[in-house]
Amino acid sequence: MNSIDYVVEYEFTAMALLIVLIGLYNVRAKFRTTANAVFSVMMGATLVSAVLHTFTTTMLGHAEDFPLWLNYAVNIAYLFVYEGLAPLSLFYVSEITRHGSRRSADRVIVVSALIAEAAMLFTTPFTRLVIYFDDEMNYLHGRLFNVIPGIALFILIYEVVLFVRFRKRLKPVQSASMVVFTSLTFFATLIQLVFPDQIIGNYMVALSLLMFYISIENPADYIDSITGCANAEAFFISAESYLNRKKSFSAAAFCPQGLEYITEYLGAKESGRVCAEIAQKLKRRLKRSEIFYLGSWEFVLLSESAEPAELAEVLRDFFKEPVSLMGIEAAVTPYICTLKCPGFVKNVKDIRDAIDYTLKSMKGGKETLAEVTPKAIEAKQRELKVLAAIRQAIKDDSFQMYYQPLYDVKSGKFTSAEALIRLIDPELGFISPDEFIPLAESNGLITDIGELSFRAVCRFLKSGKPQQYGLKYIEVNLSVLQCAQEKLGSQLIGIMEEFGIAPEQINFEITETAGLANYDMLLRNMNRLISWGVTFSMDDYGTGFSTANYLISLPMEIVKIDKSILWPAMESAEAFIILRHTVEMLRSLNKKIVVEGVETAEMVKLLSDIGCDFLQGYYYSKPVPADDFVMFLARKSA
Repeated sequence: MNSIDYVVEYEFTAMALLIVLIGLYNVRAKFRTTANAVFSVMMGATLVSAVLHTFTTTMLGHAEDFPLWLNYAVNIAYLFVYEGLAPLSLFYVSEITRHGSRRSADRVIVVSALIAEAAMLFTTPFTRLVIYFDDEMNYLHGRLFNVIPGIALFILIYEVVLFVRFRKRLKPVQSASMVVFTSLTFFATLIQLVFPDQIIGNYMVALSLLMFYISIENPADYIDSITGCANAEAFFISAESYLNRKKSFSAAAFCPQGLEYITEYLGAKESGRVCAEIAQKLKRRLKRSEIFYLGSWEFVLLSESAEPAELAEVLRDFFKEPVSLMGIEAAVTPYICTLKCPGFVKNVKDIRDAIDYTLKSMKGGKETLAEVTPKAIEAKQRELKVLAAIRQAIKDDSFQMYYQPLYDVKSGKFTSAEALIRLIDPELGFISPDEFIPLAESNGLITDIGELSFRAVCRFLKSGKPQQYGLKYIEVNLSVLQCAQEKLGSQLIGIMEEFGIAPEQINFEITETAGLANYDMLLRNMNRLISWGVTFSMDDYGTGFSTANYLISLPMEIVKIDKSILWPAMESAEAFIILRHTVEMLRSLNKKIVVEGVETAEMVKLLSDIGCDFLQGYYYSKPVPADDFVMFLARKSA
């Protein structure tokens, strides 16, 4: 007869919960990882443990009715499966915190715990050290019975150490789940040690698994909702797993170009189905490769069985046929870059940085296939450093404003200047605007830079120094993103009022592409500012779109002709005709004309003769800091 009356009601609740949980888990799409494989094993093991426990409690009440070997077999099986949950949980915690990069200590603890438990349990019919049955078939605990839950307690403490050390790798809700899991497991272990009859471990583990299912094993974390592909987070986990196995594998990243028409016609949300169509067809064609969608039309393939060139060939062949959606077809050209790993890459970040930079540098070019090189990683690292320098300069307001004078042809004086922002980082030194401005635009930082630079210009004008030598106004560049801001007009007027700057002292420069972002918003902002008294220039005329419609519809007072029109005109009679007719057209529209890139006396004479109003370039001065600019004005006015 059994000497302990076990409470089994919790086991029925645990079994019901686990059956539902296993059903839900297996019907939902998921990205296969070692972590969710261990999670599946944990769910199954917990269910088996609960079922076995109901059998043991039933049999122990009538142990004399069953053979001794069967009593031992059922009880040992239950204890081994139940106590084996602790090493499994360590395996799982190790996976989700270290993302597959487990140290040997983790593996040693898991394997050692399982071996120790198996050795004690499978020999207990002979040693009676864990459990045994006396002559009356009473079930009793041996001297080492508490060693097994003691091992579980040790493993739990080790899991807590792992969690505390690597918790930053988890999301807040995942961290909360880990706290609940460790608390419940610790509580269940203590209950088993103090009250052997109250075994609620399976129920507590089932509750923990439910928490993990909701927060950590959520397919939405790893599957892109539009394409059904594994996402960027899944790519990181999978690629790191490849690297940790120290096996070579191939990566091929591609970005399809030519889908703009479908996007424009159907809208961005609906046309996202194009990505889904591409992903599903590629999955069927590349069954032995993994495909990931990283966002912004960028895909990555990983394969251990195919070489990079093979993946590239499959992609090129795939896109020979046009992509279609809802009856609309588009011929697509994929930009493809390939990489053999590990090679020169050290980690997953290297892979991601290298393919990101390579694809970005290919867009718009003639080459559609490139092999990733170590220079791509260096360039991406440089990009990240520059981005950090931009953010620090915004925080410290440490950008510098340089000024390049504009020569007034009629008066023969320097009556205006263009303000140009410069970034000089303590570590990187001088960073060209051609490098940091596009980065700032693509990362949403250009509006902050625009405000800081305008404040610097207003601060310079408030000093009154340049006005002493005849300067009438300063030209300030507005970015495309700034022009699309609804409150731009109010913001700029507020800054001018703050510094007491008269509106006629400011001329805002915008490029032709500013109207493409949000034409209506740009026009409202321009009209608001013009009504207050400022003027506008069209910058870089002659590059990009050069649309006559913008010249007519946008209230520009000044047009700046780009050097790309001037310089060829000095070498070619045909190019000179284009320059002359451009000037004549602009004058007929009553626009004031500035020509950039003036570098020689010959250019000065030619431009003066054909009727240009202002000249700007190195012939007069390169852009210089504010103090040097004032000194320049002082010399020229003397």
